[in-house]
Amino acid sequence: MLAAHLDPTTDAASRRPEAIRATVDHLVGTLGLVPGSHLLDLGCGPGLYAMEFARRGLCVTGVDLSAGSVAHARQRAAGDGLDIDYRIADYTRTDLGGPYDAAVLIYLDFGVLADDARGRLLTAVHAALRPGGTFAFDVKTPARTRVSDGHIGVSWQDAGFWRPSPHLLIETSYRYDGDLDLDQHAVVDGDGITTYRIWDRAYSLTALRSLLVRHGLHPTAHWENLTGRKWHRRSPTVAIAAVRR
Repeated sequence: MLAAHLDPTTDAASRRPEAIRATVDHLVGTLGLVPGSHLLDLGCGPGLYAMEFARRGLCVTGVDLSAGSVAHARQRAAGDGLDIDYRIADYTRTDLGGPYDAAVLIYLDFGVLADDARGRLLTAVHAALRPGGTFAFDVKTPARTRVSDGHIGVSWQDAGFWRPSPHLLIETSYRYDGDLDLDQHAVVDGDGITTYRIWDRAYSLTALRSLLVRHGLHPTAHWENLTGRKWHRRSPTVAIAAVRR
């Protein structure tokens, strides 16, 4: 998975370098961040966004559950002379510290959270932001492309996202009402069968606004994605910025 994050030719785990830079440029400008502003990068992974924010003079804290990703991020930051505070933690179950001028959750991670984890996250983000601080994130919309319910794909992988060694991959898609998807990935190798289930909820702009306001976060802007592309009703994703008041 770390290799997928670091591969600059694919969007499998992280977006390509040019998209990362465009995202950071847009957020820095739109959120009014300046050198010395404090930013919280939730689900920071190997630090690809955190380093770009730090290069622009921001004081960055990155939180991620993966010890391997954080170790890589710390090594890269040290090698580039960047002072970034990386923490290994589940961002839905930890004190996020603060106060921060902004918090970001990038690349559609919000949609994979269960309802209780989502509520804990929004409560924690509200507590971590200073009054007037902004939370920005992206998520899929009901207009996203969906494969059909019950779709099954079977492929042999010499190496891939789930394993660095040869394995059989069986992927099954399940679709519930208009908003909830389940993608199941069964990996068959010498250790047996391991199944990974990824739930993903889509949100309309109206639903997002209502949810955020209930947690004391008030939407101020939205786009199709975090590079600032204009949103329209058929956009497959929506990015939103909400201010703590």
